Amino acid sequence: MWLVSGVDEEHRFREWGEAVDYYRQMVRGWVGAHGGDAGVARAIDDLPTGGAHQAVFPDPDAPDGERREVEFSIGWEVPRVGLDHFTAC
Repeated sequence: MWLVSGVDEEHRFREWGEAVDYYRQMVRGWVGAHGGDAGVARAIDDLPTGGAHQAVFPDPDAPDGERREVEFSIGWEVPRVGLDHFTAC
């Protein structure tokens, strides 16, 4: 599954095309509302099929003097079911 996350939400998609469309919408919405790096917008427009990406922006709601970041990402989610029971030989 493709995992798209940002601010305080996560969404899973079976198809990369749906995932990247949603990811682009999230990041463009953030940039439109808060300003930001136009280079990030170009990077997500040029994202190759099946590609992963992470965009990080300064949090405009952080208290004065505190540096916090807002992250958005798209990537393939690796299932972890059963991996905790694996024992190396």
